Parts: sequence; structure tokens; C-alpha cells
Amino acid sequence: MSGEALSFGSRSSSSSWTHERVLNEIETSLLECKVCFEKYSQQQKKRRPRNLSCGHVMCWKCISCLTDPHYQRLECPFCRKICSSSETSDCLPLMHISELLSPAWELASGTRNEALGLTSTGVKFHVAFGGWGNLINPTGVAFFRKSGALVVVHDGKKRVSIFNPKGKYLHGFGTKEDCPTDVCYPLNVAVTLDGYIVITDAGDCSVKVFNSRGRNSVTIRESFQLPWGVDTDCQNQILVTDSEAGTLSQLEVDFSKDILVSNIVATSNLCCPREIAVSKSTGSVIVVEHLRDQKARSFTGTRLKMFDSKLQLMCQIDSFGFSLICPIQLCVSGVAFDKEGNVLVADGNHKVVLCLGKVMESPSLRPIISQGLVCPVGLACTADNTLIVLDSGDHAVKIYTVC
Repeated sequence: MSGEALSFGSRSSSSSWTHERVLNEIETSLLECKVCFEKYSQQQKKRRPRNLSCGHVMCWKCISCLTDPHYQRLECPFCRKICSSSETSDCLPLMHISELLSPAWELASGTRNEALGLTSTGVKFHVAFGGWGNLINPTGVAFFRKSGALVVVHDGKKRVSIFNPKGKYLHGFGTKEDCPTDVCYPLNVAVTLDGYIVITDAGDCSVKVFNSRGRNSVTIRESFQLPWGVDTDCQNQILVTDSEAGTLSQLEVDFSKDILVSNIVATSNLCCPREIAVSKSTGSVIVVEHLRDQKARSFTGTRLKMFDSKLQLMCQIDSFGFSLICPIQLCVSGVAFDKEGNVLVADGNHKVVLCLGKVMESPSLRPIISQGLVCPVGLACTADNTLIVLDSGDHAVKIYTVC
């Protein structure tokens, strides 16, 4: 018995030493910039890991120092390929590894949410697809009502990717070029009743409409400062939030003639409106405002505004209202309606999806998903209550069945 105990203790000590060595190797090999040898950091902008177009990773400070101020290009110090500094993007896998290994990460997201009383109920995981390479920093998801095919906008070579309901890649379109019909930096996506794809593009501050094969139908550019959220209403009109202008616009497009019929600002004086969703059962519209301190320009909370089908304000929930029903300060990164008209929200900071009930009657809180998410940024809910979650943290689409 003593021999077995001694042997077990030796294995435990060896395992602990191996584990520590692996962690040290990860920090040395992955979590420091190989140009300046400083550790990457999410909090310090200059130390954030950034992907070059060639695939190598450096901190933002080194990229800035190596970039020619006139041509805005740099030569990768590892492969000598010429890269544009404007085409770099956050290396999210390294940022997430850094977060997981940091001392502040004391509890896994599921355990932390359980401690806050946010335990998943009434949902069953079905399938996930995508992953780094297939999807790169995805920002928006939508679906075709007839076929169930999914549309995802992301930072890949082809900015728009279309998958069948089981996650098989069908085709893609929208490269980053100077042509007005191409897609530069897509923020969100919606699909009309007749299958047209609508994209908000931060690259040239436009709203672009394509058919399902990628042919550009209409591009609306002049009236937007930073179009962000997009959805379609029951009359097949397009609703767009403008984060910079603080507006909610209603667009009517004649898809048979490829022309813009009308462009009306339905609501103004919104505070950084981004996510938007339309209830297909009631026509109600919900808009997410990201409240900010005007002097410090820092995030101070989330506010939801509910409009009727004629875009008349019906009610709103601000940070104080959320504090009465929720144990955490919500930072809503995605919003959707289920088929009963309940409001569903994703919180990228706390890695959860919550149901707020029927906001007009009496808002409540019911956790839907509290485990298995890294950074949910998009939600969509089908007519049969299949919940589609876009997780930019691991570059994947995750599909659940709501029980």
C-alpha cells in the first residue's frame, strides 16, 4: 500500500511539473511577440496580437513601427511579404489563450455563470461548424426562410459565406476590392422574404443588396455614416441602424428593377444603435443602444428600445431596468425574437444567451445558454425555434434546439 502511495505521489508530482512546463512553453512560444519579445495583452492596445495578411502575428506596436507612414505598408520580418497595415486583424485565438491562462481567469465561464445564478435551461445543443480558416472573425448571421440555408459575413477572402442547414459550405462571394459592389468590412447581414442578402459595410459606409448568387442589386451609400444593424420587416422593407448618426432608417427596394424606392429616417437621436431584430409574428422592432460617457467615450451600459410595426416607440429598458432582473451588467452583442415574441439577447462579455420574455408586458430573465460560448456576437431564431448563435470567439456557428 505504501509503495502504491509513493508511486501515485511521484506521478502527481511529475504531472504537475509537466503541466507547469507546458504552460511556460505556451507563454514563451505563443503569447509573446517575436519581434519585441513583449507579452501580448488585451488591455493594452499597442500589445494586442494582430494577424498580418501573410499569416504571421505581431503586436500592434511593432506593426506601427515597421509600417511606412506614406504607403501604409510593411515588410513581414519573418517571410518578407509586403503587407498592408490596414488589413491586419486581432488574432483572437491568442487573445483567448492569454485570457484563459491569466491569473484573473479563476472560474470557467460555466462555473462563473452558475455562481451568478445563470444556469442554462430549455435548450439542446445540435451542431457547430466553421472554425478558424473557414470563418475569420465573423460578425453577422442570417438565414433563408425557405431553404434554411445560413449566411455568415466575416473577414475571409470571400466576405459572405453560405452554408446549408447542416453546416456544409455551399458558396461565397464578396471580396475586398475597390469596386463599389464588393464587400470591404461587413458588420451585419439580413435576408429578405424573397431571398436577397442585405449587408451593412463599414468599409465604405454603405448598405449593399445581393441576390443569393452574389450579384449586386443595389448599393446605398450617401445617407449613412456607419450602418451597423440590419433586418427586414414583414413588408420586406429593410431596417438599418446607423451607429454614428444615431438613426434607424427604413429602406424600400424594388428588387425586380434593382432600384431604391425610398430611404426614410424613421427614428433619430438614438445613442450608438447597433443590433436590431424584427419579430416576424408581431412586426415589433427592438434596437440595442450602447450607452457611452460622452467625455471619456467609454461604455456605460445597454438600453433596449421596442418599437411597433410602424416604428413608434412603445417602451425601453435601460441599465437600471436591467439591474432589477439581472445579476450582471449586460453588454448586449446580439438580439433576436423567438416565435412567441420573446426577446433573446447574447452577451459577449459574460458568454451567455438570455431570454428577457415579452418586454412590453413584464421583462424577466431566463438563461438559455451559459456554457460552451466564447464570444457570441449574433443571434437568429427560426420559425421552429431553432436558435442560431454566431460565436466570433472560436469563429463558429452553433445551432441549438429550444425546448
